[in-house]
Amino acid sequence: MTKNLSKIIVTLLSLWSIFIIVSEIMGITVYFPFNFVEKEEIPYHRINSVRLSVFLTFIYFGFRYLFFQSEKLYPIQFLEIYIKSLTVCGIFVFYSMDVAIREYVFVLFFLIVSVVLHFASRKKIRNYFN
Repeated sequence: MTKNLSKIIVTLLSLWSIFIIVSEIMGITVYFPFNFVEKEEIPYHRINSVRLSVFLTFIYFGFRYLFFQSEKLYPIQFLEIYIKSLTVCGIFVFYSMDVAIREYVFVLFFLIVSVVLHFASRKKIRNYFN
């Protein structure tokens, strides 16, 4: 069940990403979820949370490379790690910038997505004692 749910989530997020790119090419900026702006800037707290989550993901993979060079990851695992980083950074940035409570829906959404992707991407451990 979690595999199917994660596939649905990844599909919707991929379609949303395509929509964002096409909109930007047409001169319309859209930020999560469907906030359309033409001559406005994206709120700083959102840009900052995305920026810091990229750095946090880079740190994670940097340490992973240094200490676990031979372990391979699937794309779903990369998405899970990045979305977890986005959630963590979003919580700290939004809290430190004292944003409106309605902005936390952004963080809540990605928290739920990261939990679903976590369960969908974990390795199955055989239970030899059953």
